Amino acid sequence: MLVTLLTTMPTGTSGMVRSHGGEWPAVWVGTSPGVAGVQYDVEIEVDDEHSRIEVCDSNSPRVGIYLQDDGLKVCGTVRTVYEDGIIALDLKPGNLLLEIQSQSSEMHVGQVVCVSPSVISLFPTGI
Repeated sequence: MLVTLLTTMPTGTSGMVRSHGGEWPAVWVGTSPGVAGVQYDVEIEVDDEHSRIEVCDSNSPRVGIYLQDDGLKVCGTVRTVYEDGIIALDLKPGNLLLEIQSQSSEMHVGQVVCVSPSVISLFPTGI
């Protein structure tokens, strides 16, 4: 996923980023600081263990990562449901793998799933 840093972010610190979905906070996990104004290709990780995960109905929210009144949202369409309790979400653009052992049997390809994470971590790919 491509993001532009809005603030300079030393490793392990939080700052604001912009992606196609809007602006949102994240923690930079690069080996060197991320520089404000620079676009990076990153992998994202959400705190699966402490995130609220829900299947959205037909009035689903927009897909992507964005801030909403009730907090941070990561919403995507289920692309794959793996037997080991992991699902792949298409964030348009970008993908996210979520480990949701307890709810994986409720997830089906094509559904929109929203996660309300407490933290999103950014891992620069170097691409």
